Order: sequence, then C-alpha cells, then structure tokens
Amino acid sequence: MYSQQPDQYEAPDKDFMIVALDLLSGLAEGLGGHVDTLVSRSNIMTLLFQCMQDTMPEVRQSSFALLGDLTKACFPHVKPCIAEFMPILGTNLNPEFISVCNNATWAIGEICMQMGVEMQPYIAMVLSQLVEIINRPNTPKTLLENTAITIGRLGYVCPQEVAPVLPQFIRPWCTSLRNIRDNEEKDSAFRGICMMIGVNPGGVVQDFIFFCDAVASWVSPKDDLRDMFYKILHGFKEQVGEENWQQFSEQFPPLLKERLAACYGV
Repeated sequence: MYSQQPDQYEAPDKDFMIVALDLLSGLAEGLGGHVDTLVSRSNIMTLLFQCMQDTMPEVRQSSFALLGDLTKACFPHVKPCIAEFMPILGTNLNPEFISVCNNATWAIGEICMQMGVEMQPYIAMVLSQLVEIINRPNTPKTLLENTAITIGRLGYVCPQEVAPVLPQFIRPWCTSLRNIRDNEEKDSAFRGICMMIGVNPGGVVQDFIFFCDAVASWVSPKDDLRDMFYKILHGFKEQVGEENWQQFSEQFPPLLKERLAACYGV
C-alpha cells in the first residue's frame, strides 16, 4: 500500500519484516518436514518473493536464509518458484553485501542438492559470479567456504556444465575447504570436485598439489568418497609415471606426504 500511495500510508518498519523472516527460518529449521502443512496453508512463497527483492540488504539477507531453510524442510513448495527465484539469487551474488551474498550462495547450494540434474538451466546464472568471488582477494573466510561448497555442489549435480571452468577455481577451492571439519556439506562439495575431475582431468593438473592437500584434510571420509580420492590420486600417479611422481611428491610437506602414504598408499 505504501509503495502505491506513499503520501497516504506510512513506510513499513523493516525491522518487523526481518524479525518475522528470522522467526520463520527458526520454525522451518526446528519443525523440519512438519512445517509443510503450515507452508501449504499460507502465502509465504509469494511474500518471500517480494522480500527477496527488497531494497534493504538486511531484509534480503533474512529472505535468503529463509529460502535455504524452506528448501531443506519442504522443497516441494519451493520448487515451483525456482524459475522466478534463481535470477534474483544470481543478482545478489555481490560481495559488497557480505551477509546477503553469503546467504544467497548457501541457498543456491541447498537448492542445487534438491534439484539435482534439473539445476542445469540455472548454472549459467550463478557460476561466473561464484568463480569470481572465490578468486577475490580479502574475501571473508565464511563466504569463501560457502562459495566453495556451492561450486562443489553445482559440480556434483551438473559436472558436465561446471567442469570446463575447473582450472579457474580449483586452487582457491582447495585452500578454502582444507580447514573445515568433516561434515555433510564438505562431503557433497568434494564429491562434486571428484566428479568434475573425472570429466576434465586436465583442469586439475597445474594445481594437483592443492588437491592432494585438500584430500589430506579429511579425517574420516565415507568409504565411497575415500575410493574416489584413491582413484584420482593413483590415476594421476600412473599418468605421470613413477619417476615424475617421486619428483612431484618431493615438494610435499612431510606431514602431507606421510598422510597420503598412510591413507591412500601413494
């Protein structure tokens, strides 16, 4: 009403919008799948669409957090809106607003895991911005980690589309994720990177030492992920030959060398 007749109505108090969005996020997170019936009886998706386009960064920040939480809790309600939501997420991948960018990046990663191969039409909307963010100097650590995870997840569901640009992000990708502890997000991201290396092995050759280091950062990967690492490491070793591998592994810090030998026999 205010936007249509600003002289007649008072401007809305954005703080109330932000608090409401955050409370809805909490409900989605706390109730999980049980939030489904509440969402289906409400016009929350329409309202969220409007909030995602608000001029105030804090409103957008909370909107993208809610979108990510609803994606995890009740994706069937989110899915019909994806075609409208994705371009908005793409335009908010702007590191000038760190928290907005962070939440938009995280939401894209969560959507990606639900969409699977159907994510394909949207890759072009977001990939170049994410690659740019991960290569920016002085990007805050959390944004780097989130960006790396989302790039990995995009590669997990659509390896053919993301693998060609592997050389553009593999080094900062590996350095961003080597310090985070083992968890589900890291797991899906590394599966994605392994699948992309399968599609474009040449893309990792120049920075293979960084990949080795990132692999060694895992304390206990799941068995099938460990197998993926094993195949890539041994495939690379066979490709370059024993002598070249020896020279290559001479560059490794002692701890990395020991760890790869112990865990993967290379």
